[in-house]
Amino acid sequence: MFLALTLLLAVAPQALAQKKEEFKGVDFKKGTVLEIAPHSGIMSGSGLFGIKLGMNYGTLSMEVSAEQVIGQTANLYPIALNFAYNFATSGRLLPYATAGGGLFMTVPTNALGAETVSTMGGNFGGGVRYFFSERFGFRLEGRQFVTSVTSKLNDQSELLMFQEIALGVTFLFH
Repeated sequence: MFLALTLLLAVAPQALAQKKEEFKGVDFKKGTVLEIAPHSGIMSGSGLFGIKLGMNYGTLSMEVSAEQVIGQTANLYPIALNFAYNFATSGRLLPYATAGGGLFMTVPTNALGAETVSTMGGNFGGGVRYFFSERFGFRLEGRQFVTSVTSKLNDQSELLMFQEIALGVTFLFH
């Protein structure tokens, strides 16, 4: 007991004097950063999951995203190329705005004779990344998707809008 107390008194001042350097955040200006961000959320009342693969170039980022939205009568598969403007390029909390476009594939799940419908569309939104370390953080994002579908019955176009809220993790590779 006496030996343990002596060791504690001898080591404690040194341990307290060596302060661990506190993590201040990531820095996208140090060079190109690869980002992998799996996520899940809700799109217009249906569950979704997906992944984003991005390259951060300081203020601007480019990413490819693929998702599956699980609906009652059909599944939606949006695949998009997006560009983001990072309002902050260093720190723990990094907000951004994003816009892009891509392909929307709607695949019926329980309708006989229904066929897959593919359309082009766009999206815009914003989000925030919060980092716990140089390589790991959380990502919260909201998007508005817009596409147009032409009905085969009456040959009329209909504008469709979907809202998405997603939460995921993000991994950075320098």
